[in-house]
Amino acid sequence: MSTETLTHWLSLRAYGVITRTLFGPRTHPKVMRRRFERFGATSRRRLLARHPGLVFAEHAVGSLRMESIHAGSPERAVLYLHGGAFVMGSPASYRSRAARMAYRCRAELFVPDYRLAPEHPFPAALEDAVAAWRQLRMLRPGWPLFVAGDSAGGGLALSLMIRLRDLGEPLPDGAVLVSPSVDLAEPGGRGEESGTDLWLTRQHLHRWFRHYIGQADPAQPLVSPIQANLSGLPPFLLLAGADELLLEEGRRMVDRALSAGIDAQLLVGQGMQHDWPLTLPWLPESRHAWKVIAGFLDEHASQSWRPAAPAWNGASSPRARTHALSEGARS
Repeated sequence: MSTETLTHWLSLRAYGVITRTLFGPRTHPKVMRRRFERFGATSRRRLLARHPGLVFAEHAVGSLRMESIHAGSPERAVLYLHGGAFVMGSPASYRSRAARMAYRCRAELFVPDYRLAPEHPFPAALEDAVAAWRQLRMLRPGWPLFVAGDSAGGGLALSLMIRLRDLGEPLPDGAVLVSPSVDLAEPGGRGEESGTDLWLTRQHLHRWFRHYIGQADPAQPLVSPIQANLSGLPPFLLLAGADELLLEEGRRMVDRALSAGIDAQLLVGQGMQHDWPLTLPWLPESRHAWKVIAGFLDEHASQSWRPAAPAWNGASSPRARTHALSEGARS
């Protein structure tokens, strides 16, 4: 067995063991939240020590906090909605992932600290996503603007676009959806489980999403975007691992979008698990995925246009704080 093959095998198995151990289907949401932050949160100081070209800022949207991050000279802005089954996750636990996307995609990432279930069931997260999008448009007028998200955040990104379309508000130039949850009524589909997902089961998804759904109808389009009329939505790129439980609904989402005349693209990571470009970024499959993501953003942003340098002195937000140094970050 080659070193690369062994690394590949060990990475996937370790991922499965860790996630199964820390995040069981019956684990209380608050316990999962503490564990997610304990093992996933990265301080700004730590990232700046490794990548001194990163620039952070904080923005207030009413009571909603949003963190931005970029490296070098960003050419677009992305509203990133983190995953975590709507019950866990934060800008701190997604800081390393946001930095990686910012560098690889020449983008400024905005990560809102949207309200979590069970304390705040639907539609709290969606309301916060709408507020964050409106704020982003005010902060970066005229820029190419995208929305992205993974897992629950990927489904939330779709719900956001559907809501914006229905409100008649400007839509993103496109969306990147990594392993999105798009069917909360039947998460993972109705067929037999493949047995190759090393972590997620339908029991996980049913129990976790129950906290977010609350009293809402799980089949309503803003909860389960797979049920929505998709006409008029922007183009999107959907990524799913070949061995993850959510692949089936991802395929159905892309098929429905194509039938509605939407420019929808699907990238399947062969042998990959849930969220693989984010959780296993050192694998060749992840490096390829990042190239595809960057290419999608390039394709749907104006190539002749570059954003003017924003004011990093805090004028963009009444509570903005920035940490700016030189050179670009490397992930």
